[in-house]
Amino acid sequence: MANCFTTSLGRHVPVTPLHDSIHLDQIEGVNNFREIGGWPIATPSTVRDKDPEIVTKVRHGFLYRGGDTVRITAYGEMVLRYYKIKKDFDLRSKQQIEKLGSKKIDRIEYVWAPVFAEEDYTEEAAQRRYEQYAGDGTEGIVEAFIEILTHGAKMFRQVLHGFLDDKHATVFMHCTTGNNRTGVFVSLLLLLLNVPHAAVCKEYALSEKGLAKTRHVNIARLLAKGAFKEYDEAERQRRCERMLGAREESMEALITEVYRRWQGPEGYFKELVGLNDEEIKRLRTIMSTPKHVPFLPRDSIRSGDDPSVGEATSAGEDHPVGEAPG
Repeated sequence: MANCFTTSLGRHVPVTPLHDSIHLDQIEGVNNFREIGGWPIATPSTVRDKDPEIVTKVRHGFLYRGGDTVRITAYGEMVLRYYKIKKDFDLRSKQQIEKLGSKKIDRIEYVWAPVFAEEDYTEEAAQRRYEQYAGDGTEGIVEAFIEILTHGAKMFRQVLHGFLDDKHATVFMHCTTGNNRTGVFVSLLLLLLNVPHAAVCKEYALSEKGLAKTRHVNIARLLAKGAFKEYDEAERQRRCERMLGAREESMEALITEVYRRWQGPEGYFKELVGLNDEEIKRLRTIMSTPKHVPFLPRDSIRSGDDPSVGEATSAGEDHPVGEAPG
C-alpha cells in the first residue's frame, strides 16, 4: 500500500495529509485528531487580508491535537508513538477525569494540565458554559472562550516553555472532544505564528468534521448528564448538536475580541501567559519552516513492528507527512 507503514499487526497507517482530507481515523479510539503543521504563515501586516502575503508555513510534527485518550486502542497507541509524541497534555478538569478516567500510554509522558481548577468546574459552572457553547449567536461562546484563555494561561505557559526548553519536543494536547479548550489554545498559537485569520478559522472549524462520527455518542452522554434539561426534547437535541460544533464565525468573533482586549495575540501571550519578546521570537522560529521541504517519498515510511521504531520523521526535522492545506 502506497504512502503508509505496516505494523506487525498487519495493519496499514496512511500518511496522507491530516488537514487536507482530514484523516481523523488515524488514531483508533481518539476523536478529532490532527496535527497543526502545514498552515501558511503570512507577513504580520497581511494576516487579516483576503489575499495575505505568504512567506512560510507552520512546521510539521511538533503539535498534535484531539479528544481524550480514554478509549484509545493498543494500535492507536502505536500510531501515537509513530508520530514521535513524547508528552500527552490532558487539559480536562479533575471532575471529568474522575468520571471518565484517563489513559497513560507507554513511552509517552502524561501531563495533567487542567484549564479549570476544581473550584472553577462545578456543575453550575459547567451548565453555564453549556449554554454559552450552544447559543445561536457568538456572544456567549466568545465569553466562554475568553474564560478558557484566562483560566488556562498557566497551562499554556507550561506547554510553550516545553518547546522553548526543547525545540525538538513533540506534544499531543487534548481535552474531552478537542474542539473548545484545545481548539481555542491552538487557534491563539496559530495567530501568534502569523497564520492568516481566515486559515485559523478554517482550522478551528475542522472539528465539525472531526467529531461527526461520534457526535451521537457525545450527545447521548450530554443528555444523560442532564444538559439543557429545562428544554423540550427537540430543543435539547439541537443545543447539544450546536455545543458539539465548531463554527468559523465563532472563531472570527474570538479573534475580534482578542484584538479588542489585548491588541492582538502578542498582547495576550505577554500579559496573561507571561512570555517576553525574545521567547515569542524563538517560538516563531521553532514552529515555522524556513524553507521549502520536499515531501516524503511514497514508500519511504515502513516498519515491520512498532511504528515508534520505524523510519518516520522525528520532530524538528521538518519533513511533513502530508501537504499543506489548500
